[in-house]
Amino acid sequence: MRIRHLRRRSGHIRRSLLIGICVTPLLAGGSVRAVEVIPLTVIDAYAPTALWVRVFINYYMPEVDRRLAETGNYEIDWNRAFGGTVAKTGGVLEALQYGLADIGIITSPFHPDKIPFFNISYVTPLVTADIGLVARTVDELVERYPELRNRMLEDYNQVILTAAGAIDTYQVLMSEPIESLDDFRGKKICGVGLNLRYVQGLGAAAVSSNLGDFYNNIATGLTEGTIVWAEAAVAYKLYEVAPYMIDIRLGAVTSKVISMNRRTYERLPEEVRDVIMSTATDYRDELARETDRRAETSRHEFVARGGTIVPLTDEQRREWADSLPNMAQEWAEDLEQRGLPGRQILRDYMDIMRANNQPIVRHWDRE
Repeated sequence: MRIRHLRRRSGHIRRSLLIGICVTPLLAGGSVRAVEVIPLTVIDAYAPTALWVRVFINYYMPEVDRRLAETGNYEIDWNRAFGGTVAKTGGVLEALQYGLADIGIITSPFHPDKIPFFNISYVTPLVTADIGLVARTVDELVERYPELRNRMLEDYNQVILTAAGAIDTYQVLMSEPIESLDDFRGKKICGVGLNLRYVQGLGAAAVSSNLGDFYNNIATGLTEGTIVWAEAAVAYKLYEVAPYMIDIRLGAVTSKVISMNRRTYERLPEEVRDVIMSTATDYRDELARETDRRAETSRHEFVARGGTIVPLTDEQRREWADSLPNMAQEWAEDLEQRGLPGRQILRDYMDIMRANNQPIVRHWDRE
């Protein structure tokens, strides 16, 4: 007979890292084998409707289970707390910091003051729509500059697993047609964090919000449009209230950081740490592939559901780029003031983009 003993800490929804041991009694000629069952609470403010959460549930968690099953030494008892169960929008970083959960999907543009490095793709728009390249580059820079990882560890009690993104390129959705860039003047457009600045140079008024509220913002007339990407436009039915997609192709961004509470991570057995970390990198790449698969499909579906895609000319895209402040230089200077090599990191990022022959509209590091 096999008996499982599980110790669980009371309080909150979070189940801290504990170990349950399955013991097979010693039989004639037999041996004793222990299987450690490790409860982990994983959180995001967004529900499984969001692509990155869906891929986390359908790929990351089963893949961790599969890899651990190869040795049979450990099992994860997953506690799924998505959709704001533990942390509301913008609250995942703090929930992980204070140990209310073990693993979380942080939305970086909500925290330009706390984790500014992870917004590097936000401050370099009109550079690339290759989300896989962007995600790999951000992770490469974290490895190249260990002070970035150390800062997250020291300031926020967290271990970075990977950066990731489900946005192949930002577009602007509008409730009314746009015939020229001048038509944006005076319009109210909602967005998140740094992407609000994308429309300010055109004379539009930026309204801070979050993905879950974009539909109601437009439906009630609070705003006339939003900054979003094609997959989300379909998943959140934004075509119903904003059927005009202004095809600016602002670019891909890594808006997610998969992170883990430091105390939980350090308590994990080495084998489990290795699987958790390596699978996170593979999740990054799988999410990028799924983003690419969904992107083109979503554009067709947007049109099929009554939407209209309004293409911009190369001249209009250049005009839009020139209307923007150099957010990248501002970002780099902010990192410098924090004791981080912001200017060199920016050059490295842009060099990687140039080396990969990306269609860069504006070379942010050369101004």
